[in-house]
Amino acid sequence: MRAMTDERRSAKRHTLWIPVQVKASEEVHMLAVSRNISWKGVLVIVGASVEVGERVQLTLQVPGEDDLEIGGEIVRSEVNEDDPDGLWRHLLAIRFDREVHSLESAFERLENKS
Repeated sequence: MRAMTDERRSAKRHTLWIPVQVKASEEVHMLAVSRNISWKGVLVIVGASVEVGERVQLTLQVPGEDDLEIGGEIVRSEVNEDDPDGLWRHLLAIRFDREVHSLESAFERLENKS
């Protein structure tokens, strides 16, 4: 849990609902929606669970920006208490393979619009 605490201190989290495609394997492709996002990672809601430590490929569809394809690692997986029996049953915290500082201005712009 220490790593997540350190991450939150160093990267501002933006509460934004952004479409995210998650590819966990050749057989597992999911549409997800971000709950919050930073230049270091994203928390998404999805319909299926993925194991902590699993590698994923993401496509972020940030409005006003080109789609961003980036690798990541699942650092937390839990039941979505807001929808435990619905379509969005799981929360996945994903740490990006690289920091994407260039998206910070897009996140600020989108957050200010809402």
